[in-house]
Amino acid sequence: MTDSFKLALITGCSSGLGKALAEQGLARGYHVVATARRPESITLEHPRLHKRALDLNDPEHIRTLCTQLHEEFGQIDLLINNAGFGLMGPMLEISPQKLAEQFQTNSIAPLELVQSARQSLKRGSTVVNIGSVSASLVTPFAGSYCASKAALHALSDAMRMELAPFGIRVMVVRAGAIRSKFAERAESELTPQQTQGPYQPLQQAIAERASLSQQNASDADDVAKRIFDASEQSRCPAYVGVANGHRRLYSLSKLPSRVTDWLLSRRFKLSTLHGDEL
Repeated sequence: MTDSFKLALITGCSSGLGKALAEQGLARGYHVVATARRPESITLEHPRLHKRALDLNDPEHIRTLCTQLHEEFGQIDLLINNAGFGLMGPMLEISPQKLAEQFQTNSIAPLELVQSARQSLKRGSTVVNIGSVSASLVTPFAGSYCASKAALHALSDAMRMELAPFGIRVMVVRAGAIRSKFAERAESELTPQQTQGPYQPLQQAIAERASLSQQNASDADDVAKRIFDASEQSRCPAYVGVANGHRRLYSLSKLPSRVTDWLLSRRFKLSTLHGDEL
């Protein structure tokens, strides 16, 4: 390994955007540390690809990996927090345990990675956090996911300002619909409890929200290229919007709440519910 190599650490590389980001990094000459809970699920093969196991629900695992990478590679030039999932269902039916898991994976683990990798992040390094337009436009039956991404955006804003004096850049990706297995995981997380009770008549609408991200979804390879292009700019943007729907949905989030409430309640059939008790 030469002294001039560039290293990218990317989470969630078994499929979808993570896999595409790893491929894009390799195409641009990076050594890529690609992580997944099960590294054998990463099908890519390349001399500059380094597969690593990473359980984002285990802070000690995160710290151990970052220590190993520092000893093996030294500087991390690009850290992309991509791994995440969507927990769907009415807020009344989401268990505290599932909500905690959602925040750990989508919000807290990215921060823990930056904290644990601090000895490898130097002037010129870039942190990219894969956020979502859902952080700005909250929709029914996706409150947990939307909240976790809103938290990630807020944490990223603070990190961007706090790390700037040290020459470390932080960029948030405000993502729209990207072709991936996101919907499969979201649908698998749905439980009978989440589609019963007062929301039982809306089972179809709840399931539809779980699969919504794959409707007219953008190609992950195109999105990965856009993310790398933005991250490598001399003036790295604080936010970059990518993928189908991100502009329209972000614009919709700027409407008065009474307007978006009315539109989204009709879209997800909440306007058809009536009752005096839960």
